[in-house]
Amino acid sequence: MSILGVGNDIVAIPRISDLLQDHGDRFLARCFTPREIAYIQSRGRGAAASAAARWAAKEAFLKALGQDVSAIPYQDIEVVRQEHGQVTLELHGKARAALTAAGAVAWHVALSHEREFAAATVILEKRG
Repeated sequence: MSILGVGNDIVAIPRISDLLQDHGDRFLARCFTPREIAYIQSRGRGAAASAAARWAAKEAFLKALGQDVSAIPYQDIEVVRQEHGQVTLELHGKARAALTAAGAVAWHVALSHEREFAAATVILEKRG
């Protein structure tokens, strides 16, 4: 396999905290799937960091694919925690179609957050 694209994004957690405080459910519904919202809300005081990391992953995916949010809605890119804690993406609708059209066959996701910042990296692979 070879690399199709790499995307990286960093988000200020206080910015997401402000969005959650000012726009709450409307912000969450616009950017996240119901499963992501349930996870974010379950994090208590860590909700803003979890939301920021997921937002960064969505942006990193779009960058790796060479797309922007006007072409692919955030809800079509779902960040999910697997059974053993590893994070992956479940892609729906336009995100799945764009990934297939680009020839991607695998992807890798890494999330991180520390105090004021959350970051994510997405690597897309293709055959050959």
